[in-house]
Amino acid sequence: MAFSVTFFSTIPYNDPKYRSIFIKIGGSLLVESDNPNYLVPGSEQTVKYVADMANYSVAKVLFDMKPTVMYRELSSNLGLFVNQIAGDLKSRQITLVGASFEPIAPDDASMARIKRQDETESLMNDPSAMAAKMAEAQAAAEKTMAAATPAATPAATPAPAAATPAPASNEPVLMKFCSRCGTPSTGSKFCTTCGASMIRRT
Repeated sequence: MAFSVTFFSTIPYNDPKYRSIFIKIGGSLLVESDNPNYLVPGSEQTVKYVADMANYSVAKVLFDMKPTVMYRELSSNLGLFVNQIAGDLKSRQITLVGASFEPIAPDDASMARIKRQDETESLMNDPSAMAAKMAEAQAAAEKTMAAATPAATPAATPAPAAATPAPASNEPVLMKFCSRCGTPSTGSKFCTTCGASMIRRT
């Protein structure tokens, strides 16, 4: 007697272009128990067992995938996933009758990083777009600084002389904007967008 099992997992994947990302992959399986006395068809225990096995099989295929396969090409390799799942289930007395997969895609955090990387590469390949982005970032920074500047106040009674200032620290001076892609500084020593050094060269 065939029964349906859904599976889903988020698995790390070494994409040849975007490096370490996380892939969301899942779907539905139609299976039959070869030994109904041991693996009761449709029981909660059997369903969980099959789902766990499917997630294991999918992870094994991803880990064994050649480092030249981009995440966008994974959907064209569904046969590898189906064969691995069928083989692993058969060795555990479960027969795979049918399978369907949801679209394979990076998780939200990985997708956001991929988008930033693509935008940065696009800017690097288009000097006019890079100049426009830097001008936009400069204007936004000037607007923020203008809003943060306090209004002039009447002269007050001079304060007592301050103590001798402490010697300057050895901390490097950071640039306000990345010299490579124009991203405003966040206080980090490296650009959060393209990874370039934010330390001002003197």
